[in-house]
Amino acid sequence: MYHYGSNETSADIAELRRLHVAMDEAVAAAYGWGDLDLGHGFHETKQGLRYTISEAARRAVLDRLLALNHERHAEEVAAGLHEKKKGSDKGKGKGGRKGKAAAEPKNPSPEPSVEQGELF
Repeated sequence: MYHYGSNETSADIAELRRLHVAMDEAVAAAYGWGDLDLGHGFHETKQGLRYTISEAARRAVLDRLLALNHERHAEEVAAGLHEKKKGSDKGKGKGGRKGKAAAEPKNPSPEPSVEQGELF
């Protein structure tokens, strides 16, 4: 579907595009975004010309998802779901993590932790 150009007239491809539009519109409606014009059509992307939503719609969707994420996070904080554990030094100190090596433990234990039980 994505590799066919704007001159593709196959009935199957046209049906796939119609279903794609219907699915995108259903998702937008589920979010309560009936006001959003998705602008389906052939648009230039980093991958070339593609049948997709317009650049303006793509940015609007991303902006709205970001705002929704911030709202949900604020609700979770208010509900106490993101309280720091006592004695945790996470997030303290200068500079933070410096890549993948900083995230790996210095002496990984070959035994599963008590919390993992028999999972592994």
